[in-house]
Amino acid sequence: MDKGKSIVSRGGYRIQNNNINDTNDRSKVRILLCDSDPESCQEVFSLLCKCSYQVTTVLAADVIHKLNIEGSCIDIILAEANILVANGADILKYIMRNMELKRIPLIILSKPDQLSLISKCLRLGAADYLVKPPSENELLNLWMHVGITGASH
Repeated sequence: MDKGKSIVSRGGYRIQNNNINDTNDRSKVRILLCDSDPESCQEVFSLLCKCSYQVTTVLAADVIHKLNIEGSCIDIILAEANILVANGADILKYIMRNMELKRIPLIILSKPDQLSLISKCLRLGAADYLVKPPSENELLNLWMHVGITGASH
């Protein structure tokens, strides 16, 4: 993609290619990964590392605390849908109400049969979603979410 061009993601948000010019720059993208299933988390973590991303994992109970401490250093939040909407969507609403955090593209991880949950997360401000288990090719393209502009969070 040429610098300055934009595309529209599944979530309908405009993605501007300002900061990351080619796939070699994935090593500069910092992803916060949150998945309640340890096996799934390890699998996605390994794939993200294989794609050269900088990855930090966090337990569901520690997501808000981690975001408050490292929010300015995170480029993408990749989180399981169930975690985001547990307890009345507290985590998702917290992220979308915080001016610093809502600039971070939030990508949902969900099971194929969770369409209503995916829809709810997208309505509440998530940028996109991936069906579990995500493929390496899908993860290779996560960097394109960095620099989202015009999001209606």
